[in-house]
Amino acid sequence: MLLRSLVMIGRLLLLMLMSILLQCDGRALKRNPVGSRTNDGYSFLSPAYHDQDSDEGLSACQQLPPPVLTEILGPAFNPRYMSIEEPPATDGGGPGPGDHPNPAGKRDTEPFPPFYVDDKYSLELSNKPAWEVQHVSESIASTASQPGPARTRRDLFNDMLDDMGRRLSAEQQEPHDGSSVRSTRSFGGKGRTRKAGGSGAGGGSPRPWECEAKIRWIDLGHEYFPRFLRTVECTRQKCWYGHYTCQPRSFTVKILRRRTGECVQSDRLRHRIGVEDLPGELRELWVWEERAVNFCCDCAPAF
Repeated sequence: MLLRSLVMIGRLLLLMLMSILLQCDGRALKRNPVGSRTNDGYSFLSPAYHDQDSDEGLSACQQLPPPVLTEILGPAFNPRYMSIEEPPATDGGGPGPGDHPNPAGKRDTEPFPPFYVDDKYSLELSNKPAWEVQHVSESIASTASQPGPARTRRDLFNDMLDDMGRRLSAEQQEPHDGSSVRSTRSFGGKGRTRKAGGSGAGGGSPRPWECEAKIRWIDLGHEYFPRFLRTVECTRQKCWYGHYTCQPRSFTVKILRRRTGECVQSDRLRHRIGVEDLPGELRELWVWEERAVNFCCDCAPAF
């Protein structure tokens, strides 16, 4: 009889403990619907967000502080193309984060390192062991203090074209036998991408195979970390006498994206990134996302 009573009491205590764990600070957990996303055993839908689309649901999960997100981001952070803080306005108070007119190879406003590097570029980011490097703070400091990109054969060739363009422009602007002054197109520029709104050394338009472009910061919103990405935007639609189009060429970077209204138990984060909370505390769910960053505009056939 006594043994049976002890078994019943044990079962009651076990049921009470399970009920407390499921409440998680007064919030009942609901698994994601089977058809919405793969049930990976990590995320839970917040009831406030799941039952009614309101602002209350957005705060149902505790936020992960920026230092923790920075730790998760780790070596994926690259200050050439990312910024956690809003970039300052440049070039005479232009809208920031917005347009940053900048020709290829020109240094940008500190503390951001140059968008472009030479093809021989190589830099050791830190003398520390790789697992001790604070990638966000130390990578910004090391890349921002580096010298500008070295000059290449293409730079020298473009300098020759600039000189030819200036001489040709000067000769054609001198009237002969009462003839009118003629304008000439520029031989200036660099590579396939050209600074938006800029004219060449001779004051003419871009070469037919060039595409005007500008470097700018884009704001992804508070659902992303880092929030700001640096990219190249094509400002000229047509090239090669209107037969070809200016198309952006891209590479990819990895950043963090928050799944709004979805939570994860912090005890699954404690041993990985050092989040110290009570067992069962809910935290925001962040996932990795790969996004494109444009690095140039190419004059190519339209398909």
